Amino acid sequence: MRRCLFIWIVFLAALLTGCERTPLYKTVPPEEDPTLGIAIEFPRLGESTKGAVGELPASDLENALHSLSIWVFRSDNHTLVASRDLTEDEFPRGGGVRRYSLEVSKTFVDEMPHVDVFVLGNAASVGLTLNANSDWDTLNDAFFGDTDTAPYYGFGLSHPVHAVDENLGLPMSGCGKDLSVEGEEPVLKVRTVKLKRAVSRLRFVFCKTHTEGEGEDEVSIQRIVLGQSQIPLKEYVFTTGDTGVVLEHAEWQDDYVGMAYIVPGPSIIAENDTPEALVYVNQDALTYEALLDDAVEHYQLTDLGYTYFRESDRRLNGRIEYTVNGKSRVREFNMVTAGDFGRNRTWTVFGYFLSGRNLQLALNVLPWDYNSFVVDFSEESVNVSSKFIVEEGSADLILTSKDHYDVHLLPGVAAKGHLRITTPVGGHLMIRSIGDANAFQVTPDIAVIDPTVNNGRIDILVRRNPDIDEDLTGKYITLSFSVESGERVIDANTEIVDNFYRFVL
Repeated sequence: MRRCLFIWIVFLAALLTGCERTPLYKTVPPEEDPTLGIAIEFPRLGESTKGAVGELPASDLENALHSLSIWVFRSDNHTLVASRDLTEDEFPRGGGVRRYSLEVSKTFVDEMPHVDVFVLGNAASVGLTLNANSDWDTLNDAFFGDTDTAPYYGFGLSHPVHAVDENLGLPMSGCGKDLSVEGEEPVLKVRTVKLKRAVSRLRFVFCKTHTEGEGEDEVSIQRIVLGQSQIPLKEYVFTTGDTGVVLEHAEWQDDYVGMAYIVPGPSIIAENDTPEALVYVNQDALTYEALLDDAVEHYQLTDLGYTYFRESDRRLNGRIEYTVNGKSRVREFNMVTAGDFGRNRTWTVFGYFLSGRNLQLALNVLPWDYNSFVVDFSEESVNVSSKFIVEEGSADLILTSKDHYDVHLLPGVAAKGHLRITTPVGGHLMIRSIGDANAFQVTPDIAVIDPTVNNGRIDILVRRNPDIDEDLTGKYITLSFSVESGERVIDANTEIVDNFYRFVL
């Protein structure tokens, strides 16, 4: 009887944020022959990996498995160690851990070489016919791009994909190279390899506040345009990096689709009394998506749906063309960093219009799967989500009349106040002292408007000027606010001030 060997290779499938996990290991009976044991951990997928139209929600369709193959090669000479095409009854049901045994040779047992591991789910979704007999070069060089085959056509721009096919699912892959085999027989292991979707998705949602009477503002969105030369012509199926874009040409533009993606604007923009409540504020991805979905369900948000694309290593940019009271306007947007549209990410572009002088379009670009990048692009008008207040306890506040306070500074203590301002992004909030300005020190007097930092919160300290050594009793100031954006200076007191504070020494 030959000795028995198990090598446990754990694949973490990061298919859906915020999913429940089950214990990693289960008890399995020992094998009679030398085997390479592979444990694959999946998040909760639902009761079935396949479902009829209407039976599974989109998230389950995005996670559904229709095929799953595993290959293990020696890293030094790329010879096959073990491989297997799994059958449907071997797929994980409802997530958890499933182990599979692959026969290995005595040579592998004795030498324990480093290994390259490839895992592929739903190969047919990108037109691949890979199987257990595929060699290292075939797997390593496998790619997908535009095709003439419905329904996905290669996830490009010519035939944008807006829904997951129930019979194909989405392509999923994982790859780990030069992985060391550790431990002692009969239990060996290698570093974790993650399984990810090989495509990403883009979503546009919009709303506006309600306006009435003669001052009603009419707003409409003509179209959204994602710029050209941003989605690659080809994408590697397997990659150990953040993206697997295939680069073959001397000029980078030649490796990307030379056309723009144009989305017609919605015929109706949903009304929402508090659109700011839908701005991303560091929730986990699943919670934020549920927040948007609930607003869509209650007709408070217009959803243009998802579009599934090949990943990109470019810094995506685009523009939204819209009108306000018949006047055409354009708002450009850019993702913050090249590669933010890497595989297995969702970007949500949320635009909202505010009524009156705050009429604006604000865009939040949010990557999925626990990433925290946020970009806010908006009209060059002032949007204040929380007006200026002085914090109780930092000073002695005395109500002198309705909404008017005297703020008596405590000895040696700065009065603390704060506000939240989200637009215009990149502009400067100017804080000016009115009255006995020399007797006080206000910090800061200029602040950059950046909603990605502390959700746009700006803290303001007012203290006695430490450089003046004289009796300042009874001296006072008030604060005036304005915003500098480009060459414009905008009075912001109406947006920022509800309570009128007079700071008194």
